[in-house]
Amino acid sequence: MSFFQKAIDRRNKEAMVRFLNDHFRYDTMRSWNASSSYAHSIKLHKLGLTPEQLMKAYDVIQTDIWDELDILIQDFVADMDGAYTIGINGRSGGYLVLLSCQWTSTGYKSYCRTCSRRNYQSCGHTDGDNACGVCRATGDKGRVNYATPPRQLSVSNAGIDEERDFENWSMEQLRARVRVVEAFDSACDDIRVAFMAMLDLNVVEETIMVPQKRFVLQTSHSL
Repeated sequence: MSFFQKAIDRRNKEAMVRFLNDHFRYDTMRSWNASSSYAHSIKLHKLGLTPEQLMKAYDVIQTDIWDELDILIQDFVADMDGAYTIGINGRSGGYLVLLSCQWTSTGYKSYCRTCSRRNYQSCGHTDGDNACGVCRATGDKGRVNYATPPRQLSVSNAGIDEERDFENWSMEQLRARVRVVEAFDSACDDIRVAFMAMLDLNVVEETIMVPQKRFVLQTSHSL
């Protein structure tokens, strides 16, 4: 059952304009930035939880839930061909916000097979030009070019459709934007469903020993 997503008649211009105009919006950064985009509140009391689920949810959010939920955001980015992503905003992370983005090159062209150090220079042009500048490995243990150069997602915090002058948009422009917002709504539904599935799990407290370095004094063996 859809919680955030709504069925929109893409043959009807008025319906599409009303959908975009009426959609909930939130800040892309902070309120002082004065930029907003399509959004959904994921505050616990807004998720349609039963009283029992709500009590359990307060325990669950003490864990690193976004380690599990982030994969759904990455799926959305892939579906959008890297043009859009979902940001988490609000003082307590209570809002999912649609953000524009794009894939950009990291500039790295090769890496060392021994120490994994990345390099902005390609190699293999002449014999022995693949020596690593860090660990000095060369030959079969030295640098090798990336088969597919690595890239990174550059996310923009600029607002989306803040002017909301949809009346001047063509039908194709409106349909394209509605498809994006519908996909965002659907992804938010998936995130909600995945979070609710976590409520069936038990929250267990663990004690993790963290190694800590410190300086101490000791007797010199030369004395």
